[in-house]
Amino acid sequence: MGVIFILGSAFTIWMAVEAVRRGQASGWLWVILVFGPVGAAVYFFSEYLEQPLLGWSGSHGRQVSAGDLRVAEAEVHRLDNAATWLGYASALRARKHYPRAVEAARKAVERGPSSVDAQYELAQALIAAGRGAEAVVPLQRVIATNRSFDSEAALFSLGRIRLASGDAAGALAALEEVGSRSSRPEFLYELAIALAQGGRRDEAARVLQRIISEAELVPPYLKRSVKPWVRKSRQGLRRLGF
Repeated sequence: MGVIFILGSAFTIWMAVEAVRRGQASGWLWVILVFGPVGAAVYFFSEYLEQPLLGWSGSHGRQVSAGDLRVAEAEVHRLDNAATWLGYASALRARKHYPRAVEAARKAVERGPSSVDAQYELAQALIAAGRGAEAVVPLQRVIATNRSFDSEAALFSLGRIRLASGDAAGALAALEEVGSRSSRPEFLYELAIALAQGGRRDEAARVLQRIISEAELVPPYLKRSVKPWVRKSRQGLRRLGF
């Protein structure tokens, strides 16, 4: 019985760490922690096993070797379909071959125009290549299908692009929507910046304080990942005069 408990606890911790590492904490972390091994198992089969099928995504921290890239390239020549081009584009992006990743992602979209994953990979590749303005259209197509795609990351990316382009109103609309559904500190911090730039200093301060307060509720083994955002939030509060 003791061994089963230890294994169950270890599995739960592993899945909790993976949810944070993959940027899915807002939707899954508390399910895993509250329901223990059962919640961890649901996450494992719903998300953890499914993600590799979408390709090698640099956003999820997967280390891609030169060998992986060669395999992905070989699969493209063998099958030449949306799925293989998606995998190849993601592998190229993970290896920081951004211009080639953009071209591969475009081919994935050409072969699978209805693929939300291909549209999102194209947007990520364009952003990585420093061509954020071009990522707006594929991001809008992704969000039109699922506004919470990739645990709010798609809408967050659109908000950041709009903020960088000077579209303060559009950026705030996107980032406030993200903040209403997510507690990821990097998302909230960007929202605070947008609010401050729009002259809404009190609201920006409340968001920064939210980051600090919610960090106190994070389990000890996850505090390291939120610590930089707590530091930035405190600095932000000082700059705002709070």
